[in-house]
Amino acid sequence: MFVFNRQINKQYLSEVYADDQEIITVMMTIFLTDSIPTWRSVAELLQQNNYKKAGELVHRIKPSFTMVGLQDFHDPIQELETTLKLTPEPSKIASLYELIDTEIQFILPQIETFLG
Repeated sequence: MFVFNRQINKQYLSEVYADDQEIITVMMTIFLTDSIPTWRSVAELLQQNNYKKAGELVHRIKPSFTMVGLQDFHDPIQELETTLKLTPEPSKIASLYELIDTEIQFILPQIETFLG
């Protein structure tokens, strides 16, 4: 279905932020302090079958994955957002959320290590 590189794309970060480690650090920190808690809020909304609000939150954090070098998350997150907004199918939503969440849990230690 979806293939994740399971690595932060450091070359992308270097190109986008012109090797400015300070900006990269700020973006990673914002990702951890804003996007990840928002992602966890999505799980709570899904448990409440509040697909509209969950879709809004997913839409809000979608760009943050690319901004920290995690481009592989874009397509599955886009599919989750679309499914939440257009055709809420609980089993598909749960499957997509679990897939993405598993990959997030895998990548978080890399981000923490990157931040040092």
